[in-house]
Amino acid sequence: MKLKSLYKLEKKAKEVWIVSPDLYYDTENDEFKNIVTHNLHNNTKYRYIVPNTRSVIKHLNKYQKDQTIPKDLTKEMFLLLPPSEFNPFLNELAIYDPNGSKPVACLAVWRDCNESDEVLSFDKDMTLELVKRFKTLWKKYKRENP
Repeated sequence: MKLKSLYKLEKKAKEVWIVSPDLYYDTENDEFKNIVTHNLHNNTKYRYIVPNTRSVIKHLNKYQKDQTIPKDLTKEMFLLLPPSEFNPFLNELAIYDPNGSKPVACLAVWRDCNESDEVLSFDKDMTLELVKRFKTLWKKYKRENP
């Protein structure tokens, strides 16, 4: 899948789940930052699993300021995992419309890419497995559905 297609996918999504080691795309990448802003204003539901590290807290504060969202909504949107629970080698993973009939999971491989670059997307079975694992972790720490 091309990055340009991924932009379109996120713009159309009603719900997005993201596992990120640093929130880079949502705070430092202008294209994704603008899409998130647009989507939040159109009631797209975002859920994030991130490690509880200083750099993530810094990016989380930037995210909250950039997106002008209240702290109580931030608490609802983000699951901060102990670093020991978070795989530090994981690249950013996004799951689009996880509760829809055709969820799509993609993995970002590098940061400096352009619209014509390829993005790794998972097949249906792996996507469903990732949805299941996201829900399991979310429920373990938040004790509710994402």
